[in-house]
Amino acid sequence: MIDFRYHIVSLIAVFLALSVGIVLGAGPLRDSIGDTLTGQVQDLREDRDQLRVALETADRDVTERTTYLDESAPVLLEGTLTDRRVTVVTLPGTVTEDVEELRDRLARAGAEVVGEVAVTEAWTDADTLSFRQTFAGQLLGYMDDAPAEDAGAEAIFGAALAQALTGTGEELSEDAATLVDLLTSAEEPLITLTEEPAGPAHATVLVGPRPAELPTEEEDPEVVEAAAETLAGHVRLAEALAQAAPSVTVGAAVSDRDLVTAVREDEAAAGAATTVDSVGEVTAAISAPLALAVSISGATDAYGFGLGAEAPVPPRVELPLLVPDVTPSEPSQDGTAGAEETTAGEETTAPAEDATADGEDGAA
Repeated sequence: MIDFRYHIVSLIAVFLALSVGIVLGAGPLRDSIGDTLTGQVQDLREDRDQLRVALETADRDVTERTTYLDESAPVLLEGTLTDRRVTVVTLPGTVTEDVEELRDRLARAGAEVVGEVAVTEAWTDADTLSFRQTFAGQLLGYMDDAPAEDAGAEAIFGAALAQALTGTGEELSEDAATLVDLLTSAEEPLITLTEEPAGPAHATVLVGPRPAELPTEEEDPEVVEAAAETLAGHVRLAEALAQAAPSVTVGAAVSDRDLVTAVREDEAAAGAATTVDSVGEVTAAISAPLALAVSISGATDAYGFGLGAEAPVPPRVELPLLVPDVTPSEPSQDGTAGAEETTAGEETTAPAEDATADGEDGAA
């Protein structure tokens, strides 16, 4: 049992310890402790100043490199996509500024952006799977090249959208216009028209969001599974666009949750679609038109600095100029066959010389 004397001794010990600490701190240890603390504070100030200088230097370097790339872009891009018609397709979560930057670079490369289509979340909504499968079957009647019989709804939607947006001629075909109407007029539209297509495109650019958030320990497994299914549906879209016409997929490749990473890891999609990572960076905006020219030339590759990249920068490809297609028209009243010009969007041979009827039948 602890008695009163024990408490007295404990209190005396505490006060003695305090007294010794005060005496030592104010006497022999005062200068040593003060010098140590002063030195530590001075070191921290020097580290802070060095870090500030390093940060300012890094910021200046980034600004200078960005400025250099911006100023070099016209030289790099000029004439790479002359007269090519391009439609931009965006996915949910895509940053508007990234799309605007890409469109500007495409225009600087000589391309004409003839439309912009936004894919909605309904494209891969698991809650409407039954409806989407039924609706996908209705689209098949308007498609020239139907996907395989075992193709999923997203693959059919992708092929339908690709047919609706790409082709030759100046106007959308009747079936293409119908497909656009069907995809935009469902109870929950699968796409919305940011800019209604003015005609069929020679190529497409699919733009995805910036890097996805990394998983956490508390993340719901159902949410993770739903995100994986959505990403798989977007990969099928990238594949379908690239199979129908030249196409480039631009997005992030930081983790396996990002669009470009998923496309590169999918054997079928990687074999069809050219990819550019680092969306949102000036490097991606400049590389996208160059990569699209590569795709139009018939090659496929993965450009950037992210996961699965094969080369940092696409090569400059000199595409042949598009020559207006000249088809003969009805003979004129004076007997001279006329010619009607229509732009087909493909390189063609030179038109034949006009045939002139002078009334002579050439008979002996």
